[in-house]
Amino acid sequence: MSIWLFLGVFLLAYIYHGVGITMGYHRLLSHRSYKVPKWLEYLIVSGGYLCLEGSPIFWVTTHRLHHRYSDKVGDPHSPLDGQWHAFLGWMYKPKVIISAEESRILAPDLYRDALYRFLHVNHSHKDGLLCLFISLVYRAAIFYWLGPVVFWAELLASVCAFCAPLLVNLYCHKPEWGYQTYPSGDQSRNVLWVALLSFGEGWHNNHHALPQSARFGLNKGEFDFTWQALNCLKMFGLVSDIRLPKQNKLAELETADIS
Repeated sequence: MSIWLFLGVFLLAYIYHGVGITMGYHRLLSHRSYKVPKWLEYLIVSGGYLCLEGSPIFWVTTHRLHHRYSDKVGDPHSPLDGQWHAFLGWMYKPKVIISAEESRILAPDLYRDALYRFLHVNHSHKDGLLCLFISLVYRAAIFYWLGPVVFWAELLASVCAFCAPLLVNLYCHKPEWGYQTYPSGDQSRNVLWVALLSFGEGWHNNHHALPQSARFGLNKGEFDFTWQALNCLKMFGLVSDIRLPKQNKLAELETADIS
């Protein structure tokens, strides 16, 4: 029974945290690819926050800079600065420092939200400590109320979900991996196994070519779990204003020279 409980909790927790990152931090907050009620936005984003993704404002500003300077000077986590830097080094030894003033310019929409301002702790390093503290309290409650099996399954799932978008940084900007379907002006690649682990984030070339699209898996065989989850929410009337690429834009990209 314990092994099945462990596996069941691991799967549910991995979905909760992984969707919190891709559907919440990325497609909703960073790109505003769709709209949901505020209570649902907070619920989705909580999955990312509780697996140590940190301040949503910091995450979004970093990601918006990544798109602005992708694979160029100013990209916060390009593999051109080294594999370890792209994977994890950019977090504790950043080459790009975002000032408080630049942060407000990059993410004025998030600064209008009182909760996100609170979690950002006045653009200080204390935002990471706050995220760690809240995450520890969350897991202490899991251990106390649900026991060690659920605790360890949830903890392992959160670590795996935390690593999934870092694999995107590392492998989806390397020419020797995956493929490019559309011209994007950078080295972004579509990588199948990364897409499966990260709920669709690995269709990274598609995303960089069409960053406002809520759907990343655009072509045959490109399964996008997050897009399917959005469709499920739409069936219940919980999602609106979904942004998708227009057919003429896709046709234009398909005929453009990738090189």
